[in-house]
Amino acid sequence: MPEVPELNIVGITLQKHFKGQKFKSIDVLWKKRVKASNEEFNEAFKGSKLEYVDRNGKELHLHFDNGNVLGIHMMLTGKMILLPTEENLKNPIFELLFENGAGVMVLDGMGQAKPILNPEVPNVPDILSDDFTLEYFAKYLSKASGKIKEVIQKQDKIRGIGSAYADEILWCAKISPYSVAKNIPADKVKELHNAIKTVTVEATEELAKIKTSDDVFEMENKDHRFVHNPKKKTSPEGEEIIVGKLGSGKTYYTESQTLY
Repeated sequence: MPEVPELNIVGITLQKHFKGQKFKSIDVLWKKRVKASNEEFNEAFKGSKLEYVDRNGKELHLHFDNGNVLGIHMMLTGKMILLPTEENLKNPIFELLFENGAGVMVLDGMGQAKPILNPEVPNVPDILSDDFTLEYFAKYLSKASGKIKEVIQKQDKIRGIGSAYADEILWCAKISPYSVAKNIPADKVKELHNAIKTVTVEATEELAKIKTSDDVFEMENKDHRFVHNPKKKTSPEGEEIIVGKLGSGKTYYTESQTLY
């Protein structure tokens, strides 16, 4: 699943290719999860240029100079391909083209990825925003009785953390994913808050180094992950990586992570 570091790289790549380019068309090929029609999308961006690309939570936002925004949510298994391409593209969701002849296609075998016309931005802090303060985070955790890994993934409270980087963040802060959120002491809450931003920024930087070219939307490489990586059996410190069950999914951790 593309999470914040991967989406940051996709956003940077989109901006490099298309900033200042004039919109040509959008064709929504899989309409089951899309609220706006093709006509509404095309009318909204007609004659406009892409100003910049940013991210909020797990959505990419393409801002055009007429004030309209194209949101893209990749969901669990979405992929993005640069056009034109000679690849045989399967499971297309939508195609976005610019007047320079290039564009992107979003694919998803599960049919969940989607474009969004002028997405609403919830009043919930993104993990890299100035609003995501230690005070906000500590207050939230103090009232949360669930397992910490699940608590920090609740998008209605904190926008941007998914399963993979929740494991990376908790390993960095040396907190067990099974810890009860409200039981974590104040000093460790501070460490966890710092780890969220540090891990996200450093993972973005490492993915940028891994990228083979500006034509690649790097969303599947796991080489930069320390524990949430099925190819790795031990952490950088030599500890065994334990794969456990939490809720309906897996969690990757080590024995040195304290259970609170």
